[in-house]
Amino acid sequence: MDIKKISYNSLYIHVPFCAKLCDYCAFFVIAKPNRTIRQNYLNRLKREIQDKTTLFEPLDNIYLGGGTPTHFSLKELQKLLRILTSNLPISTDCEFTIEGNPTCFTKDKIKLLLDNGVNRFSIGVQSFSDETRRTIGRAGEVSRIFNVVDALQSYSIKNYNLDLIFGVPNQSIDQLRLDLDELVKLSPSHISAYSLMIKEKTPLAKRLKNGINDDFFIKMWTLIEEKLNNECGMYRYEISNFSKPGYECRHNYNIWKGGQFLGVGPSACYFDGISRWTNPANFNKWIDGIDAIEDYLDLPDRAIEILLTGLRTSKGWEHSEFKLKTGFDYNKLRYKQINHCVSKGLIHKEENRIKLTKRGMLLSDYVERELI
Repeated sequence: MDIKKISYNSLYIHVPFCAKLCDYCAFFVIAKPNRTIRQNYLNRLKREIQDKTTLFEPLDNIYLGGGTPTHFSLKELQKLLRILTSNLPISTDCEFTIEGNPTCFTKDKIKLLLDNGVNRFSIGVQSFSDETRRTIGRAGEVSRIFNVVDALQSYSIKNYNLDLIFGVPNQSIDQLRLDLDELVKLSPSHISAYSLMIKEKTPLAKRLKNGINDDFFIKMWTLIEEKLNNECGMYRYEISNFSKPGYECRHNYNIWKGGQFLGVGPSACYFDGISRWTNPANFNKWIDGIDAIEDYLDLPDRAIEILLTGLRTSKGWEHSEFKLKTGFDYNKLRYKQINHCVSKGLIHKEENRIKLTKRGMLLSDYVERELI
């Protein structure tokens, strides 16, 4: 499929800058970039977006991720937003998300973002426990989290996500419960709860070799769901994501369900429905305009990948929806494997739909291996 013959309504923008690298982070990030690096980024980003202008249809969602997009100064952030609003066709009901670290979100930046169409905020909390934050190398003072949420609420913003990390070695159930209590008090519309992954070559991997055991993980997993269901009115709409009805992340949901999307910025990915493309995870190569690398799969293999990502969601796949998306019948594509997972109580199969059971969501890695 020729990427130049497709129009996209979903855009991811990677901003690879942070004040400090967290010890668990495996993303492409540059810590403490100087002003020249930041300006070079903005100039190159503008050219990349302008080179792809003809590929956009009115955007349904934009996701400014990182890194920490709010690491930019106020003037630099204004320049970034001007690049986007001047060169992109943005629909009137576009979901426009920005990620940010509490240490560099200010009221002035929030107002600037709101004035330029940003309407969804994602705040990296991770934990309120100083001990847990030290374990994972998370910078910043806990008090900044409350200041940022107060600022959001002062502008009557309801659509904000708070990130939580759990399953940290030596983290107790009581510590997790306290984290959840604080999250509930902050009244977010969305919470992303990620189990700590100790990735190779990160500073964390040098200190910690193993995570928590399976039984303890299940206790934490269960506590999170019960707490957010009962006290926030949230439901688990994807393995690691909870929201109040109507506040599901539009951008991420599109990706889980095999939707096409464009990406700009170093290391950004994009997907044309068949091939996945990745920009260089090297700042200078991206600045120099080195081409993205194509990850091509045969159509049946790509359909299986899309089957797996869609099963991460609580709705799973409706039969005709999957066939329309991929051209394949999931029953013919993976009949034995699906029925095996049904027999194990991991997949619930109806006449026209398959989805993970509660146990299947908990054991999603096993389901993925079985279906592959």
